[in-house]
Amino acid sequence: MYRDLIPYVLVSKRGPKSADFKGKMNLVAGYLDWNETGFEALVRETWEETGFNLRDYLESNSAYHSHLIQPWSVTTKPGENHQNVTLRYGVCFKIKPDEEFPTLTTEHNEIVGECEDPMWLPFSDVKNHEWAFNHDKVIREFYDLIMDMP
Repeated sequence: MYRDLIPYVLVSKRGPKSADFKGKMNLVAGYLDWNETGFEALVRETWEETGFNLRDYLESNSAYHSHLIQPWSVTTKPGENHQNVTLRYGVCFKIKPDEEFPTLTTEHNEIVGECEDPMWLPFSDVKNHEWAFNHDKVIREFYDLIMDMP
């Protein structure tokens, strides 16, 4: 999100029931369910981890920048994690100076306590947190990508 030319990132903290990196910040992340597209997984995981209904928000707000049809990054390391494939999607919205950010909640967590404290974190504060999965680097890469766009 952008408000007053300040970029914000949708993040949460890994809760006590998360598999690893407890207490560290992360972007929305998860696995594909059977017969689910990458975009469907993104919408579902965003809802479960933050309560943000991305599909509904897209219907009523136009994206300033979007990598929702095709991921902006696809990686795999066959020697690690038994065929894990990482799909990185990104979207950026501009909101008006007086407009409220969408409300966030953890009430839809598939596993209660997996995620905590979903928030719209100012990009300038990313460096002030410890991150799981090198997500701070991912945030900076996406920021650089959208800043290079016309």
